[in-house]
Amino acid sequence: MNIFLIGMMGSGKSSVGYSLSKHLSNTFYDLDKEVEKRFNLSIRDIFIEYGEDLFRNEENKLLKEIDLMSNLVVSTGGGIVLSEENCMILKKHKTYFLESNVEDMYERAMKRENDRPLLKGMDITQFKNLYEKRKNLYVDSATTTINVGKKSIEDLTIEIIENEKNII
Repeated sequence: MNIFLIGMMGSGKSSVGYSLSKHLSNTFYDLDKEVEKRFNLSIRDIFIEYGEDLFRNEENKLLKEIDLMSNLVVSTGGGIVLSEENCMILKKHKTYFLESNVEDMYERAMKRENDRPLLKGMDITQFKNLYEKRKNLYVDSATTTINVGKKSIEDLTIEIIENEKNII
């Protein structure tokens, strides 16, 4: 069983994923970090040197590899749902959409603006527009939507674990 976390940058996917993997004794797999390892470059530098298309192709390739593995908690990049093939893979698994307030996500995401090439020069209105374009893709790709709100990482972790118990 794999658990995937999807959502906009700044929604808490990596933090929740890491916590969840510890609670479940599963391997944590951060898709963005794995792409960085493959190129030995940051996402920002991959975008600059090779472009977004090559990044998305590598992201898709990794997702297909993960699809064949088990006992992983996977934090995906915010744009994972831009590929129809990726959405189909996500729908086959337990996939949680971490939904949050746009302003909160923007504030958290901007703390790592230099690591996130799509944020370069982006204001809150542009961020909100990007979220609105992706929101239905997140909803359609997820088996469950979790409202992040002001919950702690621990609270979100427990909520997902409780949800998993109810599924079984």
